[in-house]
Amino acid sequence: MNTPPPTPLTNSLIQPAEGSPAHESGVEQLLDMRAKLLIREAQLSQAQRMAGMASWEWYFGDTKIRWSPEMYVFWGYEPNEIEVDLATVAQSTHPGDLPVLEAAVAKALQGDDLEMEYRRYDKFGREIYIHTIGRIVHDEAGKAIGVFGVDMNITRQKEQERQLRELNETLARQNQQLEQRNAELSSFTHVASHDLQEPLRKIKSFNQMILDQEAERLSERGREFFKRSIGAAARMQELIHDLLNYARINGAEHVSETFSLADLVTEVQTDLQEAITKSQAVIRLSELPEITAVRFMFGQLLQNLLSNALKFHRPGQPPVVTISHQYLPASNEHELTISDEGIGFSPQYRERIFQLFQRLHSQSEYPGTGIGLAICQRVMHNHGGSIEAHSQPGEGATFVMRWPLANA
Repeated sequence: MNTPPPTPLTNSLIQPAEGSPAHESGVEQLLDMRAKLLIREAQLSQAQRMAGMASWEWYFGDTKIRWSPEMYVFWGYEPNEIEVDLATVAQSTHPGDLPVLEAAVAKALQGDDLEMEYRRYDKFGREIYIHTIGRIVHDEAGKAIGVFGVDMNITRQKEQERQLRELNETLARQNQQLEQRNAELSSFTHVASHDLQEPLRKIKSFNQMILDQEAERLSERGREFFKRSIGAAARMQELIHDLLNYARINGAEHVSETFSLADLVTEVQTDLQEAITKSQAVIRLSELPEITAVRFMFGQLLQNLLSNALKFHRPGQPPVVTISHQYLPASNEHELTISDEGIGFSPQYRERIFQLFQRLHSQSEYPGTGIGLAICQRVMHNHGGSIEAHSQPGEGATFVMRWPLANA
């Protein structure tokens, strides 16, 4: 009787019999591990594509470089369309960046990690900026055997940096032009404050002297001409004065200080005392706080708004002006309101009145230069705020100023 040879013990321990539960379980585990590995590879591939990245490997002793599938797409190729080695990488590198590549290769051969930015050309000749990070791979003995690297396309970032540099250069040129214009404006201010006003002052003075001392020798018509000449010189002086104030506000360094708004209103009232007394004006004040702002600018603001309120009152009725203040917690702002009971104006002009030299009345009706409200708007702009006008004909006018507490 023949007996089958015994099954080697080692084989029975290492390899379960086909069809046994252990065999089927092992196959399932291998299939499960393979499925998980494929999923991980797919996830890594997708992550690399989403991040604009691709990976590569290079092992010392060989010039061949192994690309991931994403790397082929990265450079415009089909998977495995070309073979890649150190020579082909060098050939596709921008000539100006070859020293960067050579230095990185030398560093890797010394067993050091590498990181660099350089330019290369893809399959279609497009220039691409690359940020490369390479980490040394070691064997079990700790010996450096190659490099695992990741390439990131930073072309868009470099383009944004270039645009930012160009924008900064443009801003620098514009700032230089602005400084030049400010210097010219300063020269104009000097000329206007001295060379223009002095001749006007003399013309006005000499005409007045002639009118006072030679009036008996002049005809009535001659005396009228001299009066008109004196009035024209006075209006020109006022215009130059207002232009200088506007230029001063535009070119001023915004040095803020803390001061009492009530005290500043009192100072402005003192300056306008003659007009207040003559018109028998009534000025009502609510409690006004201390603010932090450019003091002389707010002085100009109050001077112009109060002057207008005194000027544009109803005939035969003394001006009544109300000045009030409140905090606006919701927007963290000051709100200053100046209202009168004067002649008012049509709402259609509420924007136009803040433009330079814009007047709603003739010089003979209400004298002025048309600059005052433009100064007020500039003051608010310089403080990060706004000014609004609300009015109806015959119902007075209300001016509302708002500016941030933080910038006040």
